[in-house]
Amino acid sequence: MIERIETKEITYYAYDLGIEVTHHILIAHENRKQVLLSYPNLFLYNCTRSARGTSARYASLISMLYRFLSTLPEFKDVDSGRFHAVVTNKHLKRWQVHRQVVRQNRGRTSPTCETTINDAKVLLNFFRWITDVGYVTGVQVLLKTAFPNFKNKKMLSYIDAKARTVIDGRNISVLERESRQKRKLSLITNKEISLLAESYTDPVYSALFKFALGTAMRPSELCKYPLYGNGVNKHIAPQSEMRNSSNPIVKYTVIRSKRGKTREIAINQADLKELERTYINPHYRDRAKLYKEKYGEDCPPSILFLTKAGDPIDGDRISRRTTDAKKKAVAKDESFRSAIRFYDSRGWWPTMFLIKFFKDDLLTKNADALYAACAEAIRNQLGHEDIDTTYKHYIDMARLLLMAHQGKVNELITAPEESVSDFMRRMDEGLW
Repeated sequence: MIERIETKEITYYAYDLGIEVTHHILIAHENRKQVLLSYPNLFLYNCTRSARGTSARYASLISMLYRFLSTLPEFKDVDSGRFHAVVTNKHLKRWQVHRQVVRQNRGRTSPTCETTINDAKVLLNFFRWITDVGYVTGVQVLLKTAFPNFKNKKMLSYIDAKARTVIDGRNISVLERESRQKRKLSLITNKEISLLAESYTDPVYSALFKFALGTAMRPSELCKYPLYGNGVNKHIAPQSEMRNSSNPIVKYTVIRSKRGKTREIAINQADLKELERTYINPHYRDRAKLYKEKYGEDCPPSILFLTKAGDPIDGDRISRRTTDAKKKAVAKDESFRSAIRFYDSRGWWPTMFLIKFFKDDLLTKNADALYAACAEAIRNQLGHEDIDTTYKHYIDMARLLLMAHQGKVNELITAPEESVSDFMRRMDEGLW
């Protein structure tokens, strides 16, 4: 039986590619030995090396599945390096049910049934790769039998029966409803934005969060935003050093983001000015010195966001520090929704954009039609593929906001010279 599985992030020069690569690897600790899980590690190298967050997620899910498999009688005498060949759809299904039993035992609202199914779908990419490269696995990727029907009463009763230690007797249906109540978020409010931004102990994360609100960039994209750009982004610099600063909008090309896509987005000059005022001027120089002391070379201009210790910010750090900040925010104000994520900042930009685009027409049926130019602008900024789904979702969000403040135009979008922070400040003072 596997005692534990260690997850490590490694960086090295890949001679077959001619570049430096970073990805996670899995090391199983069993029978007083450390075993490199070759097939998962080959998958992590081949399929996740372009995105550290993706690599971390796959490594975590494979580790979770393998630990579960090691507890099953049929895997007792199977070497962990061969789990991929023995596991079947039945085992994948049992793993999902097991996670719900554990959840029920603990009386928690997560992971939801939807989450466990989505995690299994993610893992199917691993088993598809196993098949594609000519190795053997018992998982048949195209079969729906890989997923349990959690809506079935018999399945819910089975989970309830297995989870015998629930003190208050709540069943999984109740937990699902509670979870939906926590996750069904409206647009992050101005109060919550201010509270979360104030709750970060390191100002770099507050600056990143506000920059995310103004640009709708993903955490991984924000981490790559440079102090000084090159190539198509050679015009990027601290706002005070930029040419054509009279233009309220700066174009920035997000290169090789999710699924390797490249897109051009718009950034407000006021948000760039705010970034320079709150982070670059007071903090960057000292942190760059610490970077040089730690890494033995000048901090490259491609890296802007650094921790207090001089380390480059990555998606994992943003996630961990946001979790800490949320705990502080809840302690300060119980009305702060603990289900809010850093990622919710991406919903703010398109909502404001739609209010500006449609104005009062947003509350009429005219906005239901797909306006190609409007939808395309949102798709480019967010990097979404499905225009219809993206458009309709944010139309609903924008309508809710406009109805809540009917008759009051959101001045952030009508005043492009105003940064996110300026808008938040005036909202707090009631000057809108």
